[in-house]
Amino acid sequence: MKKDNQKNMERELLKALAIEYVKSYCIENGLSYEKLRSQSFIFTCNECAFAQISNIEPKGLINDAETMPKVTLIIRHENDCLKIIETEYTKEFLEI
Repeated sequence: MKKDNQKNMERELLKALAIEYVKSYCIENGLSYEKLRSQSFIFTCNECAFAQISNIEPKGLINDAETMPKVTLIIRHENDCLKIIETEYTKEFLEI
């Protein structure tokens, strides 16, 4: 397997695991599981996040902030536990 293909597969598996982990949280808090599944997935060493991609066309530095993805839900590993964290964009993009 090529290295790029392996990284893509690992990323998709991590996203699937994260989605499954937050599924009951979404149901309990009135968040759309389906909307979350369509969002971008970001993974770092101790957290992962879902983000809504902007549909605003970039115009260099003029509108750079408006084109940035909006993080909607974070899963953070701290104190040997996984913690789900909402952001200021959670309800805006994920509320049912």
